[in-house]
Amino acid sequence: MDDTGGMILIVDDEEPIRNAVSRKLQAAGYNCVMAVDGREALWKAFMQEFDLMLLDIKMPGMSGLEVLSHAVMDHPDTGVIMMTAVGDSQTAVEAMKQGAYDYVTKPFDLDDLALRVARALERRKLLIASREYQALLEQKLERQAGQMREYSREAMEVLAREEIVLNKLSGSGNNHEDDGMEESHLQTARALAQMAELHEPYARGHSERVAFLACEIAAQMGCPDGLTKDIRLAATAHDIGKIVIPDLVLFKPARLTSAEYGDVKRHPTAATDIVGHMERFKRVLPLIESHHEWFNGRGYPRKLKGASIPLGARILAVADSYDAMTCPRPYRPRLSGTDAIQALKKGAAAQWDPEVVSSLLTILEKESRMLESTVVET
Repeated sequence: MDDTGGMILIVDDEEPIRNAVSRKLQAAGYNCVMAVDGREALWKAFMQEFDLMLLDIKMPGMSGLEVLSHAVMDHPDTGVIMMTAVGDSQTAVEAMKQGAYDYVTKPFDLDDLALRVARALERRKLLIASREYQALLEQKLERQAGQMREYSREAMEVLAREEIVLNKLSGSGNNHEDDGMEESHLQTARALAQMAELHEPYARGHSERVAFLACEIAAQMGCPDGLTKDIRLAATAHDIGKIVIPDLVLFKPARLTSAEYGDVKRHPTAATDIVGHMERFKRVLPLIESHHEWFNGRGYPRKLKGASIPLGARILAVADSYDAMTCPRPYRPRLSGTDAIQALKKGAAAQWDPEVVSSLLTILEKESRMLESTVVET
């Protein structure tokens, strides 16, 4: 007999039904094994692999639904078609919710049954192929992520050595760095940010835009020059920790699971781990780590609240959120400036410091008036 059609387990307590179904399917080229009840079915499924199980719902002892629950858990590659009497379709529908592929009603139209078997086996084949492709894709993405992490580690070693050399050449063993040293640190942060953004097309330029906007907010709020420099450096480096987020999570176009969101929440701490050993960055670590803290204490990673969140981090959070909202993401299109402003207003005092939000809105209003004036003059 041709064994390429598939191996099918027929489970029914009525011998005439088992025999009729077996004859029909064997004539269609399938290999058939029979079981008289649920316990025998599970034993035979344990002893050999089946492509498909035809499973009666009502049997003495273990019911078809009980067998289904075991089959779905222990033999996920075995498709299941439920066999049920007329009038018991509700139970069959419930079985499909639990993982059955299809159901047929007695008395059978054997030609229809053979068609449904062929359809179920094709679906099984597609599901297995899809799962195997997904596994290969995950392996590929994991290899790429590993390469990115290795490149990042090597780059950090080079940059750390460069910082040591620059410190020695400039004689700066203290906190009084000149503009040249500050620019060198910014270039270091930019290099790391660009490395993290290499595999995120939608994030290209994000860190630079956030740094620019955060400095504008700092100026609007009258922050001292030293804090503004810290904000610029922290903003430039704030997302470099995203290299630890799996690409399947980073590019997921749908809502994240709690486990996937946990992966995302690692990135602020990962960023501080990357730059934490570099002397100039030590001062801005709290800003980088806290840029996803919420004003009401519901953010991460430490659930800081209100003024316990560094001011620089509160400024960075607003600039980061505004740029993220007005740029496209895998899970949503970009928001208009008006919609982003409304979101900021709605989230003020909950997610964001209301004073910082107010300062950004003042900046945006000034820019809007300047643009309108320029258009009129033109």
